[in-house]
Amino acid sequence: MIAKITKILKRPSYRGGEMFYIFFKDLDNNGKSYRTCLSSEFGNFPRWQGIISQFNSGKEIILENLILKGRDLVDADSAVRIVNNQFSL
Repeated sequence: MIAKITKILKRPSYRGGEMFYIFFKDLDNNGKSYRTCLSSEFGNFPRWQGIISQFNSGKEIILENLILKGRDLVDADSAVRIVNNQFSL
């Protein structure tokens, strides 16, 4: 799936560290909304850290290779890749 990040919320984690809630709009499937959740404590966080930083600096982020884990949930273990240059928004 290809999707645009629309919002990222950062919250303290009860385990220490931080939780990130990332919201997406699907660019393949009529704009359906999805979300994922990840923790700075988990092994998949480095894969997302640069993406979160770029989004927070004001850059529009479009990702590919997002794998669905449920009806509206993206698997945070997806091997995502930024593909902004392929789309005109």
